[in-house]
Amino acid sequence: MSSVKPFLALMVRYGLVGVLASVVHAAISLLLHEVFAIAPFTAHASGFAGGLVTAYLGHYHYSFKDDGQHRSRFPRFVITSLTGFALHQGGVWWLVSQLGWDYSTMALPALMLTIPLVTFLLSKFWVFR
Repeated sequence: MSSVKPFLALMVRYGLVGVLASVVHAAISLLLHEVFAIAPFTAHASGFAGGLVTAYLGHYHYSFKDDGQHRSRFPRFVITSLTGFALHQGGVWWLVSQLGWDYSTMALPALMLTIPLVTFLLSKFWVFR
């Protein structure tokens, strides 16, 4: 039981950082698009970059309390984030287009539960090991 509590605490910290990074991503995207009339594709990419940096720093300092070199951690984190993005996009295509799942009620909830677990495991055992 003693090893379960620290793991659950890590999962909560990981989730909190993920929520904060999502808020930063959305805020930057909306600000650039709505206030500065930046095209959605560019605004979204900029928001993704802001969320990525927020997530990295949050996970580095708060979730995993790491002290490793950024030059080795950050590239791995970017690969992990892009892997999560690709899994989301591929999952939407497969579940909706190939299996016929409803996006809102089936595919999105399934992806929102599974992909963060994959990125958490990659972060714990590869990025911030």
